[in-house]
Amino acid sequence: MSGSSKTISMDGFTRVAAVDDIPAGGAKVVEVNGRELAVFNVSGTYYAIYNICPHQGGPLGEGTLKGHVVSCPWHDLAFDVRTGLASDGGGNCVGSYEVKVKESEVFVGPRRKVQD
Repeated sequence: MSGSSKTISMDGFTRVAAVDDIPAGGAKVVEVNGRELAVFNVSGTYYAIYNICPHQGGPLGEGTLKGHVVSCPWHDLAFDVRTGLASDGGGNCVGSYEVKVKESEVFVGPRRKVQD
């Protein structure tokens, strides 16, 4: 897991990376408030979800990202990085977190509420 070089907070958000640390189509695994999260760059928009797949604990940050969907590298269970909801509609989900970019820095904030 990669951590940020320094912890900076902004209104409940924690700095996790510089924008250049996460290339388009890529991910970075970080720790925020004791939680391991995967931060993804989808065409310049950043999303954060809980890094651990609920199926068998696979590392989602090491999965394959296609559009807004990341597939677990262990068993291909797929999640929408915008919401944390499984793309198969089977009811699985992982936490999704608010992300802000300010002055070329990526910040992760509170967990989002699941929406139907």
